[in-house]
Amino acid sequence: MTELLAPAGSAEGVSAAVQSGADAVYLSFSAGEDRGRFDLTEDELGRACQFCRMRGVKLYVCLDVRPTDAELPAALEVARRAQRMGADAIIAQDLGLIWALRRALPSMPIHAGAGLGIHDEDGLRLCRAMGLARAALPRELPFEEIKKLSAAGIIDLEAAVHGPLCPACSGKCALSGAAVSGGPCRGECLSYFTAGARERPPLGLLDLCLADELGKLTDLGIAAVRIDGRERRPEYAAAVTGVYSRALGTGRRPSAEDRKLLEGAFPAGGFTRGFFAGSDVSAMRGVRGAEPQGDTPFYAAVRKNYLNHEFQRVPVTFEVELKLETPVRLTAADDRGNTVSGTGAAPELAFHTPTTPAMLRTELFNTGGTPFRCDGVTAYIEKGVYIDPKKLAPVRDELLSQLLMKRIAMDSRAEGVVDELPPAPAVSEPPVLTVMVRKCSQLSPRLLSLAPPVIYLPLEEAVSGDKRLDPFLEAREITVCPVLPPVILSGELGRVAEQLFKARQMGLTEVMAGYIGHIILARKLGFEVRGDTYLNVRGSNTLAVLLGLRLKSAAVSQSLSSAEVRTLRKYIDTELVVYGRMPLMYTAGCVIKAQTGVCSCDSFSGIPDAQGFMCPVTRSFGCRNVVWSAAKLHLAPRSREYLTAGLWGVRLNFTTENADEVVRITERYLEMGTYEPSTTTQGKF
Repeated sequence: MTELLAPAGSAEGVSAAVQSGADAVYLSFSAGEDRGRFDLTEDELGRACQFCRMRGVKLYVCLDVRPTDAELPAALEVARRAQRMGADAIIAQDLGLIWALRRALPSMPIHAGAGLGIHDEDGLRLCRAMGLARAALPRELPFEEIKKLSAAGIIDLEAAVHGPLCPACSGKCALSGAAVSGGPCRGECLSYFTAGARERPPLGLLDLCLADELGKLTDLGIAAVRIDGRERRPEYAAAVTGVYSRALGTGRRPSAEDRKLLEGAFPAGGFTRGFFAGSDVSAMRGVRGAEPQGDTPFYAAVRKNYLNHEFQRVPVTFEVELKLETPVRLTAADDRGNTVSGTGAAPELAFHTPTTPAMLRTELFNTGGTPFRCDGVTAYIEKGVYIDPKKLAPVRDELLSQLLMKRIAMDSRAEGVVDELPPAPAVSEPPVLTVMVRKCSQLSPRLLSLAPPVIYLPLEEAVSGDKRLDPFLEAREITVCPVLPPVILSGELGRVAEQLFKARQMGLTEVMAGYIGHIILARKLGFEVRGDTYLNVRGSNTLAVLLGLRLKSAAVSQSLSSAEVRTLRKYIDTELVVYGRMPLMYTAGCVIKAQTGVCSCDSFSGIPDAQGFMCPVTRSFGCRNVVWSAAKLHLAPRSREYLTAGLWGVRLNFTTENADEVVRITERYLEMGTYEPSTTTQGKF
């Protein structure tokens, strides 16, 4: 049976989702004083766990963080407390955190969050190797991709079916940090691109709704379908969960009344099947309304229903024994093997109609007001006796209350020890200066004369046959390293494999990957692999994981401070981006076409941010886009800090610069010039 997973963005939201038919809820909680970024407090989580255990509903705790070394202990403590209080699984999206969780909580199920961006079989195999129980698939996967991954049978899968939709590829977006100073993305990032487009945000999409497609997913054997929208009101969770629960239970498409409930749950401006149907971004674009802050008749009606209603999902069976002048004996058993017994009034000799099993069933099936659903009654009745069935009601109610208390009990789970990581090898040499370009047109003889030891450029450009690349290929002191697209769908794999084969024929031996599954792909084809910033390296544990995956180097996240970069334990060659526009979003489709109606990837001026500055948008593989920051990261004035941080390399990222600017900036970082770029930032460094 496919699990229905619903959001619980507050204590009331837990009740709203559970009483509307959710099989599981997901939330985050604070184990400290910071309440603003969390759904529940620790006390609320304890009560929520009991509430869900009584009703046979699972509760998952989201760790929506990619912790630095300083933040990791607090994240692990949150997970430990969640386990002690009875959470059923932890959802995580950071490689280093997942590795630490496996050691800290060896018996706790861990689910890969959608932010890990798992979209191919190699990624699923790595999830299984890391001991994960489930992988949440990205919302941008078409149905045919989901179908292939499900057929592989590698690990349990979860798919999103309803809620806010985003053009970004999961795990490939930094707007949360740029727009709201870090932390999980909760929708605030949409306001980052609003200047001049208040009525229609350039990256705004309609809400996802796959209520009519549930049959396709359940037929695949998908383990769970998820409703998104933890930041929304409890009434939203209740209304939407109710519709999807009925659709899953009956196997039918939503009724006209159900569709009205979906429309009333949130002013979404309409719905889309999103990427599930293989549509492009332009077909999904729309404007969501603002969620009502006060009460409305719709919300009041929904709230009244879940506050005054018990969803009867827990099966219970009764066994009743009637003997003349002997107290009636009633036994109740639930689906977990809990059994309770009690006695009541004694039957009498029947003067007219003796008691029958049917009469007892009528009363015992009446479990209204409780989470229990009577699934059967076995009756042992001595011939010729009678008891008023209503006299069983007090015994029945007492037994159900006892069963509820028994259901609170939980199995103990072991806790492990997260050993201190060993010291990393000391790095005495200053970092090398590497260069990344988007186009071969940014290369020049002057750059060649500066001899950067590594040149990164997109795989498509590396095998394009552009003659401007030839001198760099021939230079012994320079390694040309093609960069794999962060997302490669199955239909694109053949094309990428051909390009990689051509790269091998050209004598190239290294590639850069920004997704864990592509590490396996590249190694299968004989390449050494370097890690890109899309791997979101923020902690030493993540570098340790990448060491285990035999990466040659890894670029750290651009969200780290100078002190955090310095204290990382650099188990593999570690690289820091010190110049260039920062990638704010890697999109799942062409947002340029959504803006203009035409895919003009190389001539689009960009998208204005909230301050009116232009954020360039460039084409990537498969007509996906990268949205870049308006300001360029420029850390040359703080070179002393990164030159002594134990790094293997520092990288210059060139996006919109021409060949002359590439040279002048490279000379500036080699301390051979004084060029200062305009509109710069030092980011989080």
